Amino acid sequence: MENQNFLKVTLLISALAFNPLSAIEINTSNTSSQKQINSVSGNIASILHKRGLDEDVSHTFSQDLVEDEALFTAMLHNFLIHYPDISHEEVFEHLSTMALHRQNIQFDSYDHLVHMASKIQRKTLDEKALDQLRSISKLNQIIA
Repeated sequence: MENQNFLKVTLLISALAFNPLSAIEINTSNTSSQKQINSVSGNIASILHKRGLDEDVSHTFSQDLVEDEALFTAMLHNFLIHYPDISHEEVFEHLSTMALHRQNIQFDSYDHLVHMASKIQRKTLDEKALDQLRSISKLNQIIA
C-alpha cells in the first residue's frame, strides 16, 4: 500500500513539475483587478468569457468543472501528452462547453475519454486510439 501511495505522489509531482499549463502567469483584469495565475480553470473561464458569459459566472462554471485544480491538471496533462491526435485548443473548447452545460469530466474513466475524443474528432475511433485512451485512463486511475 505504501508503494502505491508513493507512486501516486511521484506521478502527481512529476506531472505538475512538467506541466506548462499551470506554470504560465498572465495579467487579466477581473472584478478585483488582481493578477491571477493562468490555470486550467482560468483558461476555461477565459473561453467562456470570450463566448459572452459574465466574468464571474464563467469563473464559477469553470471552478465547478475543475474541483481539484492540481489533480485535474495532472490528468489533463496525461491526456494531452499521450493522445496527440487532439490539440490543446480543441480540448479546452470541449471542456468549456462541458462547463457551460454543467457536465462533469472524468479523465480516469475510459468511457468518458472515448466519448470526449470521439465527440471532438467527430469520428469513430480506431483500435490504436482506443488503446491509447485505455492506457491514459489507467494512468489517471493511479493518480486519482
